[in-house]
Amino acid sequence: MLLLLFVLVGGYFAFKIQLEEDITKLIPSGEKQNVLRKVLYNTDFSDKLIIAVSSEEKNPEALTKFASQLTDSLNRELPQYITKIQGEIPDEGILEVYDFVYQNLPLFLNARDYEEINSRLQEDSIQERLESSYRDLISPTGFVTKQFLFKDPLSITSLGLQKLQELQVDDNFKIYNNYLLTKDEQHLLLFITPEYPASETKNNEVFIEQLDQIISDLNNTSEVKAEYFGGVLYAIANAKQIKSDIQLTLSIAFSILLILLILFYRRIYVPLLLFLPSLLGALTAITLLYFIKGSVSAISLGIGAILLGISLDYALHILTHFRNNADVKTLYQEVSKLILMSSFTTAIAFLCLLFLESEALNDLGIFAAVSVVTASVFALILIPQFYNPPNDEENEKSNWIDKLAAQRFYLNKVLVGFVLLLFLGGLFFFTKVGFSEDISKLNYEPESIKKAEENIKRISGDAANTTYLVSYGKDIDEALSRNNELYLDLRTLKEDGQVKSFSSIGGVVLSTDKQTERIETWEEFWSDSKKENLKNNLLRESSELGFKAASFNQFYEQLNKNFNGIFLDDYRDVSTLYLDDFINRSPGFSAVTSTLSFDKINSEVLQELEEKQGIIAIDRKQMNQDFLGDLKGEFNQLILFSLIAVFIVLLFFYRNLLLSLLTLLPIAITWIIALGIMAVLGIEFNILNIIISTFIFGLGLDYSIFITNACLKEYETGKPALKTYQASILLSVLTTLLGIGALVFAKHPALQSVSVVSVIGVLTAVLVAFVLQTKLFDLLFFRRKLAQKAPFSFYSLIKKSGSKEQLYLKNALLGNYRYKSVYSAAKKEFIQNRERYLKVSGFINPGEKIFMLNSNYGILPVFLSLKNPENKFFVLDTNKENRKISNNTGQSNAENINFSKEWPEDLKKYPVFIISKKPSEEITSTLKENITRYAEKVIILSSEYENRWLIDLNFEIIYRQNNILVLKRMD
Repeated sequence: MLLLLFVLVGGYFAFKIQLEEDITKLIPSGEKQNVLRKVLYNTDFSDKLIIAVSSEEKNPEALTKFASQLTDSLNRELPQYITKIQGEIPDEGILEVYDFVYQNLPLFLNARDYEEINSRLQEDSIQERLESSYRDLISPTGFVTKQFLFKDPLSITSLGLQKLQELQVDDNFKIYNNYLLTKDEQHLLLFITPEYPASETKNNEVFIEQLDQIISDLNNTSEVKAEYFGGVLYAIANAKQIKSDIQLTLSIAFSILLILLILFYRRIYVPLLLFLPSLLGALTAITLLYFIKGSVSAISLGIGAILLGISLDYALHILTHFRNNADVKTLYQEVSKLILMSSFTTAIAFLCLLFLESEALNDLGIFAAVSVVTASVFALILIPQFYNPPNDEENEKSNWIDKLAAQRFYLNKVLVGFVLLLFLGGLFFFTKVGFSEDISKLNYEPESIKKAEENIKRISGDAANTTYLVSYGKDIDEALSRNNELYLDLRTLKEDGQVKSFSSIGGVVLSTDKQTERIETWEEFWSDSKKENLKNNLLRESSELGFKAASFNQFYEQLNKNFNGIFLDDYRDVSTLYLDDFINRSPGFSAVTSTLSFDKINSEVLQELEEKQGIIAIDRKQMNQDFLGDLKGEFNQLILFSLIAVFIVLLFFYRNLLLSLLTLLPIAITWIIALGIMAVLGIEFNILNIIISTFIFGLGLDYSIFITNACLKEYETGKPALKTYQASILLSVLTTLLGIGALVFAKHPALQSVSVVSVIGVLTAVLVAFVLQTKLFDLLFFRRKLAQKAPFSFYSLIKKSGSKEQLYLKNALLGNYRYKSVYSAAKKEFIQNRERYLKVSGFINPGEKIFMLNSNYGILPVFLSLKNPENKFFVLDTNKENRKISNNTGQSNAENINFSKEWPEDLKKYPVFIISKKPSEEITSTLKENITRYAEKVIILSSEYENRWLIDLNFEIIYRQNNILVLKRMD
């Protein structure tokens, strides 16, 4: 009921969370990255579609006819998908532009223009210009030029119109029948601004299908052909391919995994039970994020869903242990601390993502950390409730996973040598792994779209292959002011030959301050005397050609007009200027875009321009570098932070430096080997697979913790435990390889890169854990135990063997219990009783054989056998747990001591009896009988044991102090 209530409440809030699909949230934050993010959010230059209508031969009429039919069809059939179509310039548009420049002429003139106007004011220049105008008037086109001549006999307006030429990228185009054609008249270009951004693949997919149909129909009925290209095509192709890849690979992988888990656990519901804790963990994390933020990056959830494979490990581990031992109490004793330790260390590693200044990665860190911790708790609570383990007969049947897990890989010298060789090779190569800053390499690029892109780039030249320069500010006036300054720089760069061409509204659209400045320049230039001289010269020269005196009255009015500044909306009212392609406004942020082209990209020029305040360059390569910043360096720091954080958590749980290092060292080795393999194979990191490296880190950490605990359990109990732990790890590897590893067969580059890095990392992690980590435990623990030595410890390297150590043998004795769960209790007991034990050892003569009733953990027998190596000790212990601890001390392998639950066959060999505690009733009578027959000396360490009967047997008390009673049989 509680579980159902949790799912309902959590599900209610989880479904209310707002998903953010902005991919730029994945990008690390920073001043430059934040500006880039704003610029891309507020501009649409990446969403346009370019349609190229082409003819094999020069055929402008057919091109414009096709374009007219196409635009009509698009406006008629797809108005809901198209914001605007550019490429056709109506006749009235040309007049509209001329009138706009004429009405606001001072705003379009600069210092150079006034030098030109001065030269045109000369008498001979006026005469020449009027004669030329007169010839135009009497020509067939006179009806067109007439209106321009009387308004502006000196053609000053043409100087202003030249600024509008700077709105085009290059001069490879011309206007024909009001359409934009290349100069060879073989190609015509149209530009479509879609209603939906490229990320809206669902709507754009319908739009592109219908656009394809329209263009296909026209191509079939025309002598010219059209093709098109735009970022939206790649977006749709990527979305389709990702969907197809995931559906195919994961459906196959999930089917195989389902069968595998059912066969291994012999329960049909086990796969559902495995995923239940992970799903509940994810639900908890999303609910928490709803209360913390109210929204979450969809990208984070997508990556987080992949990372949930880690939380499957906990359920797998519990199920595997439960399968091999159906006792719930034993299960919790064995795995609860291990599972919680593993989940907390993994969570700490994920929380280190909070150090990165990326909103999406911060969300991922919180989501993954909360998911793994809560999944581990749910796994501990739910699996014993729902899982029905097999009976003993079923448990006896081993499968291939069990047989593989039973192998002790660290005993294979060839395998150990191979892994060491990989590690040594990794040390040479791991620093040479590249980092791909080209995000476009993660795109799936179908050959047909790539071919269309290349064709259109070839046709449009600089128009499709440009670098963007964005001037930005807190409001439009600030952005325009910075753009005006940028315009002057670009013009200088072009004159110097450093820039091939540029397109900018800097000479057209001015800030308020710049407009005021130019109007003042106009008024200062046209002094009354200058206007009077011009009027007299015009009247004199024009009268000789037959012009009336009032012919140029409109021009005189223009010179005397009081000009005022205009607003941005006045510029935008001129539809054929298409200023919306250059200007973008939003509350608190405005941007003005300019474009420039190079014969060869000059990064030094771009860097110099970017140094100016409020200017940022956006070329594909540079933008990727700016976006990613020092992401590789930040992730190196992240790994370092993760290692430090995990090390601290391991120290907290193990409370031992060596165990913490032995658990962490395989992660470092895994990382070095994996990077070395990537370097040798030429696999680069990118923004996606470097994030997935946290997944590898987390999995490797889990494997290391499982192996450490398995080895510790074997070391403490002496019973094989590695098989169960290795089985759960192998299942984790299989689920991971079948899940994310199956994506290696995907066609999409991003999925492939994620999958390849994951496969390398997971296989390396399990290889290092199974071979090197267990080998280290073998060398430092198991072999030393067989050699009756204490396990390795850093303390043993620095300790000095002083007189106190020689007296009490503290380190030698406690070495038998170090790294075991009873260590603290054993140490406490020894410290409390060492004086008594030392005294007892003094009553043992060389060569005597001693029979003992065991004390807790076998401390007294171990001490006496160390202190008196020439004596032999037989230790009777009927307590199973106590005997298990005693028998798994290193000293228990010595020839002079034997722990047993059975009485020795011949007690006559043992003249000395040591009774460390009151024996049970079933032992008392047998003990009394044997002491009566064979004992020469009896040492009693328990005041509860009745000893007066020994006096009656002619035993004499030779020592009584500190709860030690020593009796010797009299002759």
